[in-house]
Amino acid sequence: MASNSNQERYYTSAGDIFSVLRALVSDRSSISIQFDNSSIVSASMVLEANLRDRTFRLDEFSTADAHKRAVAGTNFTMRASVNGIRVLAKDMKVVRISEDRDGVFYEVAFPERLLYLQRRDAFRAWVPGTLMVNVACKNDNHPTGFKGRMQNMSATGFRMVVDGKVLPAPEMMENFQISTRLPLIDQNLSCESTAMYVQYVQERNHTVFGFRFGNLGRQEQLAVNRFVTQLQREAIT
Repeated sequence: MASNSNQERYYTSAGDIFSVLRALVSDRSSISIQFDNSSIVSASMVLEANLRDRTFRLDEFSTADAHKRAVAGTNFTMRASVNGIRVLAKDMKVVRISEDRDGVFYEVAFPERLLYLQRRDAFRAWVPGTLMVNVACKNDNHPTGFKGRMQNMSATGFRMVVDGKVLPAPEMMENFQISTRLPLIDQNLSCESTAMYVQYVQERNHTVFGFRFGNLGRQEQLAVNRFVTQLQREAIT
């Protein structure tokens, strides 16, 4: 389940939090650890995540001060970045310290909520409903595909809404092949995109997706940039 606070997206369900942690494991991202009442920032890495136990493992902290505070049970904040997404979790605590042949690791309980915020590194232009920009999405988990209406777009991705509940429920960081027609520039766009967030809104019976483009080719990126520019112009006139 996702909630919005001051335009920031928080995930509170164990499944969503697990998906984010698993992305950090796959990406081998370095994360920052800062304990309460301490100015020292230590480095670590998410080694694995366990949805059943709702715990995950962190590699040995890079400073002796951080290890000492972990032993003492002091709360800490975790910060990370993966695929242009900022990850933040507060009020976390090490529940067990263990050691294997690779060294010390810490077992940590899932946070109550986790911030998963896409950086606004590009202007997001609103797509008017009158343009009817429909997007078709397909992958191995959804071979028949599904379609949604694009709501906004930037140079790095787009947001779309699908009527009803998409089944099977897509996971965060799940890759899709998307295709759409960009009307203002009369050009087709087909590329791989990653679902950075997925939220079913029961009150409106629709599913909201936030997609980030994969590695666009030069022509595809030019088309996206042109479309965003045209949307900006349409908004002004």
